[in-house]
Amino acid sequence: MADSVYRTKRGLWYYLAPLFAVVIAVAWFLALDGWIWAVVCVATIAVMLFVFAAATYVYRRTSYTVTATSVTIDSTDGRIDIAFSKITSVDTEKDDRSAFYGMSGDIVRIKFGSASSVIISPARKEEFLEELRRAGLNVVC
Repeated sequence: MADSVYRTKRGLWYYLAPLFAVVIAVAWFLALDGWIWAVVCVATIAVMLFVFAAATYVYRRTSYTVTATSVTIDSTDGRIDIAFSKITSVDTEKDDRSAFYGMSGDIVRIKFGSASSVIISPARKEEFLEELRRAGLNVVC
C-alpha cells in the first residue's frame, strides 16, 4: 500500500473572517477623522494580514499521511505518529470544542490510547475515512 498524503481543508470562514476584519477597518478608517484613528486602522489591517499569512503558512505545512500501519500528522508543531493498533475509534461528530480545531468545520476525530484524541480536518475527507476503514479501523460517521 502506498502512503497517501492529505492536506488540511480550509473552510469558507478561513477566508471570510480576515476579509471582514479588513473591510471593517478600512470603513472605520474612511469614516473617522483624526490621525490617531488612521494609525489604529492601518495597524489593524497590518496585523490581520500578518495573522492571515502566518495561519496560511502553518496550515499549508500541515499534512496527514496514511501508511500501511499508521496515521502520521505532520505540522509546524511537530509530528504525531498514531499506530492503527492504538486507534480505538474514528468519528466525524462535532461538539462545542471541535469548532476551534482545524481550519474547517468538516472534522475527523481520532481517538487513541486510553484517553487521547486529535481533531483534524483533512481535504478529501471521505477518501481519508475510506482508507481508514480499509485498514480495519472503527470509523463512525
